Amino acid sequence: MDDSKLPDKPLILLVDDEPNNLRILTDTLRFDYELAIATSGANALQFIESDSMPDLILLDVMMPGMDGYQVCQALKSNPDYSHIPVLFVTAATDSESEEKGFRMGAVDYIHKPYNRSVVMARIRSHLSVHGMMERLSHTASKLDASIASEVQTGRAGPDGPAFSPQGVLLDAVFSQAMEGITVTDASGAIKAVNPAFTRITGYTSEDVLNRTQEELRKGLKRPELSAEIWERVQKTGYWQGELINLRKSGETYPELRTIRAVSDEQGRTSHYVSVFSDISSTKKTQNTIDFLTWYDSLTSLPNRMLLLERLEASVQLCNSSENVAAVIIVDIDRFKAVNDSLGLEAGDRVLTIISERLLELMSSSETVARIAGDKFAVLLSPRTCQCQRKASRALEIATRIQERLGEPIVMDDEKLKLSVTQGVTLIPGTVPESAHDVLRNAEMAHAKAKQEKMGDIVFFNERMGREAMEQFQLSQALRNAIPGHELIVYLQSQHDIHGQVVGAEALLRWQHPKLGMVSPADFIPLAEAEGTISELDRWVLEQVMAITRAHQKNLGLIRLAVNISPSHFARDDFVSHIMSGLRKHRIGGHHLVLELTENLMIQEITTVVSKLRALAGLGIEVSIDDFGTGYSSLSYLQQLPIQELKIDRSFTQAISCPQTGHPIVSMIHNMAAALDLRTVVEGVETAEQLSYLKHYPNTVIQGYYFSKPLPADQWVEDNLNPQNLQQPGLQA
Repeated sequence: MDDSKLPDKPLILLVDDEPNNLRILTDTLRFDYELAIATSGANALQFIESDSMPDLILLDVMMPGMDGYQVCQALKSNPDYSHIPVLFVTAATDSESEEKGFRMGAVDYIHKPYNRSVVMARIRSHLSVHGMMERLSHTASKLDASIASEVQTGRAGPDGPAFSPQGVLLDAVFSQAMEGITVTDASGAIKAVNPAFTRITGYTSEDVLNRTQEELRKGLKRPELSAEIWERVQKTGYWQGELINLRKSGETYPELRTIRAVSDEQGRTSHYVSVFSDISSTKKTQNTIDFLTWYDSLTSLPNRMLLLERLEASVQLCNSSENVAAVIIVDIDRFKAVNDSLGLEAGDRVLTIISERLLELMSSSETVARIAGDKFAVLLSPRTCQCQRKASRALEIATRIQERLGEPIVMDDEKLKLSVTQGVTLIPGTVPESAHDVLRNAEMAHAKAKQEKMGDIVFFNERMGREAMEQFQLSQALRNAIPGHELIVYLQSQHDIHGQVVGAEALLRWQHPKLGMVSPADFIPLAEAEGTISELDRWVLEQVMAITRAHQKNLGLIRLAVNISPSHFARDDFVSHIMSGLRKHRIGGHHLVLELTENLMIQEITTVVSKLRALAGLGIEVSIDDFGTGYSSLSYLQQLPIQELKIDRSFTQAISCPQTGHPIVSMIHNMAAALDLRTVVEGVETAEQLSYLKHYPNTVIQGYYFSKPLPADQWVEDNLNPQNLQQPGLQA
């Protein structure tokens, strides 16, 4: 075969008589590998014999005519093809079938239905090792053939091979080769060895002269293997393969060995030449690759890929029987704080301890996997149970996990107390599912638990699946909201206690072409989770600045408030972006109020204060939104250069009596007065609420009692039209 025409990508031969299986494998592999297809065992052998040598073969076991076992046997019995790694593809999962395949010479199994990531990982692993073995084998074979030729030409004498004068160069190769070389007579008695033989085995030439390989290999577990090898060499004149051999010290080691028969002039075997390499380092590399493919390097637990493979087997069993299994996602709450405060090394120790505790709780039939940084998964093995007790076992184990992982961890004489949040899904579900579906369901349940209450256990249900799909579709649609011109700014008036308009809050609305008006309660949390909330904030700021520029003369003392998310405020370019907007629209900041939630308190306080002072320098006022529902402390509040506290509507709605009002509302008003801050009360909808709030003169009212939110254009027309502005404020 012309090496110049070899493809850059490894060539994989797919052998299967089922078109659907071939299609799935082709779709999975076609971007990374050159592919050839054979639809029968005979076609596969014909392809290989045509000098189209694949780097790896995926071979279906059950085929009409020659089955996979027969094809593999034919390949392994031919020295020209025996080196090609064969991976059997089968739906069978019994150990007897797998043992038969390995006896035939297969290197691995891939189970149907296909897990694409597993298929790719196994192929990568075996091709990597095969490449190293191929290079060793190629070198050994060339050396072996050359020495065999020289032995044949030089005629072996009774004390060893008498090399011909023409073999001086080969004699140097014999002495200096990195591979071990032995020459034996027809009976197998060793007649010559090279220095590399001594280096690898520890035996000198004096130790082994006239002894056989069988004598040197005594004590190994499979002495019959030597007989099998010599039987093959005597029949075919050649053998190549891997062996476990024995050093003089008694240490075993893996080797790649080639044996070739040398014939005399009458065609009778006179000698055997054997070339071998110590492949301990190659095997170590192979084991490392195999381990990292399937296991987590820190905890030695199965990783996501191995979990999915085991999960697929459980799903198939549960779908075809009365068995029930479960997957539990276990996530450490606030683990980032552990890494931040104690360091990454301590964090790794915590993860190791968590993994050990999880293993303690499980039987050997369960799988504990580490699938992400501080996220673990437990696969409960399939068991039969009564229908009404399907969830009981999973809940019992999840509860035990919660209790055990909640016990303190001693770190450098200090006790670390952790909690975990868990999501659980049962197998089978109400509809047939793949392993990926099941794991996704468990992760959705976990996300729901994290959202509602950390430290909780939540079971997946179909409603969650529908909600997740709706959320996904909504998130995709939201990405087009700005470029698709689907967003609208509404303004809701803010009034003093006499009904005069003193400001307005900008509220974002989303008019989707198919879904209609999407509630902010649906898309704002989604934008925060997706990390796109800053884009929405900036779009609203742009619209409000444009309104301010267009109606600057008529605004008077009216200020327009814009909500700013904590993640947007935390950006390094937050203040500079505001400044750029003011310059672009040629306006001052005195008509703007930025509403920030109390969550900004969890950011570095010196940075927060620095940014707020920069905003104040631009004339922009700052309001703490939804005050009383978050993280505020009086000590922090005193440090912040703010002008306003905004009382959350949940407190306003609790005002039922104009005389007594609500104690929290009263407390916030008094606190604001002490700090010389004004208050804005949102959600005012009744005369009773307004009557109570009139007790506090420096109060701004926002709510449906005075005005509902209006599209910005309409609000401007109603409130900034010169015909309506006959006094400093607008009377409601």
